[in-house]
Amino acid sequence: MNSTNWSNYLNDIHEYMKQQETIIQTLMSRVNQLEESLQHTNSNKIEKVEYHFDQLKIEHLDGTLHIGLSPQDLVNLEENGFPNQPGTPPNYQPPLKQTLQSELSSYLNDSGPTIIRQLASDHNVTLDDGYPSILIKDIEKQLPGRIAYHENEATKHRKIQSREELHAYITNKIKSEINQSLASYMQSSNQKGE
Repeated sequence: MNSTNWSNYLNDIHEYMKQQETIIQTLMSRVNQLEESLQHTNSNKIEKVEYHFDQLKIEHLDGTLHIGLSPQDLVNLEENGFPNQPGTPPNYQPPLKQTLQSELSSYLNDSGPTIIRQLASDHNVTLDDGYPSILIKDIEKQLPGRIAYHENEATKHRKIQSREELHAYITNKIKSEINQSLASYMQSSNQKGE
């Protein structure tokens, strides 16, 4: 390249840079104008909010409000009326799954360590001191699934008439499963140790 080409090239770059500088200056002035207009615009300021609670007051209520009842409970309520006399607390039962979960967790925590130690002794398996609690926690995690499974099986294949029968059926099945699974676990641990 000769010197005239370089001169032309540098002049072109210089002109291009001037154009870019002009564009930047224009954009900067627009940004400044926008910032000023934002500062000068009056924003909606809420000075005071007044609440008039008398608008929410219920003067007269006809009917009954039932909170926490299923449609089936309402049907039973309409058929039987209120079982309790005024002034006596209602006799609400917690859901069956919650009751079973609580009872089976108590069973595991109360009887579990004894059952595990007895089975370990029967199968000549030595356990660390903390191992029974690990097994119990593992079984406890499986309780909701097992309760749901047996409840489903009971309603499908069995003629269970009452909540008490269903409760007894599921409790017996899960306690039996717990004992069988612990026994087979100890048996497999004994075979691995030999």
